[in-house]
Amino acid sequence: EMNPEAAEARIDAERQRFLRAPVIVTVVARLDPDHKTPEWEQMVTVGAVCQNLLLAASAYGFAANLLTEWCAYDTEVLKGLGIRPGEKVAGFAYIGAARESPRERLRPVMAEIVSEF
Repeated sequence: EMNPEAAEARIDAERQRFLRAPVIVTVVARLDPDHKTPEWEQMVTVGAVCQNLLLAASAYGFAANLLTEWCAYDTEVLKGLGIRPGEKVAGFAYIGAARESPRERLRPVMAEIVSEF
């Protein structure tokens, strides 16, 4: 519907997107510019919520991953999820059982991005 020229395989993959895990938690940020806590700190708190959700899932023996992907920004998807004006999807936490070990990916060299004082 959204992209009439999309290949059938791509359409099928998109239909399966939210079936990749038995539980998907949508974390929504609603920053309040009038709150005593600055918006930047509110956003950092949302990130901490996401991390704690992943850590809790892991502590209970589940595999978990936080993704945004295109659907976190698409107006039709957001409307379908009930996301209101002023709210943003911070991420979709996919929670379930791992089918395979995660692939290692390139990580930054910590000495290049961390400073001490």
